[in-house]
Amino acid sequence: MKNSNTLTTAKSPHVNEQKVIEASSSSAFDELYLKKDYKGAANYLLQNKQQLNSGIFHYNLGTVYSKMGDFPAARFHLEKAIKEGYINSSSLNNLTYVKAQLQVDDITSSTELPDQLMNTALTIPPAAYFSISLILLLLGISLLKSKKLIKKTSIVFFIVLIVAPVLFSQRYLDKINYAVAFKDVPIYEGPSKIFTEKGKVRAGSKIILGEYKEGWFYIKFPISLAGWISKDQLGLY
Repeated sequence: MKNSNTLTTAKSPHVNEQKVIEASSSSAFDELYLKKDYKGAANYLLQNKQQLNSGIFHYNLGTVYSKMGDFPAARFHLEKAIKEGYINSSSLNNLTYVKAQLQVDDITSSTELPDQLMNTALTIPPAAYFSISLILLLLGISLLKSKKLIKKTSIVFFIVLIVAPVLFSQRYLDKINYAVAFKDVPIYEGPSKIFTEKGKVRAGSKIILGEYKEGWFYIKFPISLAGWISKDQLGLY
């Protein structure tokens, strides 16, 4: 259960940086944060991780890292908090602030259509895909009752259409590996440093990973960064 002790949230990078902190069950974290002992606050969170809700843990740690100026680590934990279901104005505002400080070109800012479609699909909560399937199911029942859906081929097509959103979410999106680079990481043409280096993933960039080979991931998105990258210095979630 979330505590109600909060600080003021930052609406944009153009205002004073004050972020919401979800307090732990102990006042120790609050005291460290208010004293601006951010390193101590981060250590406290790491030592008491098992006592905190996962989403709140990553949200708090991301916020503290932001205060410390470690924006790549801050982005990783804020993205992780949102993926864990901690989605509200505070987490979204803080993530927006951190991304503004990083100013990296990645899947969230790409102008390529495949990147935009994938990023949009990933930002939709799993519950929304279930809701879409439910709406389509109710529509199908209505069409059957009104006898507007009578052909077997049409019924089969509609059944596929009903289950498609849930299957897409559970069978594909849920299995995607995300990562945030903690520092600038080189991209290679193959899964080894013997291959030619073709670019870099800038610190704080969010990427989507594909095939894995002996410590190396293939970058699927953004497509401009397609290539192989070592898992070292990547925050996977």
